[in-house]
Amino acid sequence: MSEEKINIEKEYKSLKYKLPDFKKLDNEFEISTIQGIDNNKFLLRFIRRKMNEKIIFFCRIIESILYPSQPNIITMVESKAFTEEEKQSISEFYKKLMHYEKESINLDVDENESLTVKYINDVEKIWPEVKKQVLEMTKKMQNSWSEKEIQTESSYF
Repeated sequence: MSEEKINIEKEYKSLKYKLPDFKKLDNEFEISTIQGIDNNKFLLRFIRRKMNEKIIFFCRIIESILYPSQPNIITMVESKAFTEEEKQSISEFYKKLMHYEKESINLDVDENESLTVKYINDVEKIWPEVKKQVLEMTKKMQNSWSEKEIQTESSYF
């Protein structure tokens, strides 16, 4: 017997909470790709987790700037592109993202539907600024590879 897929957009719009626009959320977090649910009972949890996946992804990018691995040429080159002042600012930004990452974990441990809705709305609200800051960082990381000479501890490339 084949499983019938639910229409996530339809189920989302039927939820009783005030939530961000579906198309906007879907464009940013790809929530229409959520799999493994056959009703809207846990839809909010899945959406929160999908949003958190992107936060985690961005946190790992930031970690490579703030905590470069010495044997890893990629993190060393990219991290050197940032001044100490920029790294301090990135660190403050990182703390904000980590707050949301840990909040999502807390909600996995002790699910609360109204707090999940708050999480979704809060992350959606800060998302334009998150994207702007991450884009600035990744452009600078990309530009670090355009340098004529890339110096490492023992040599130039």
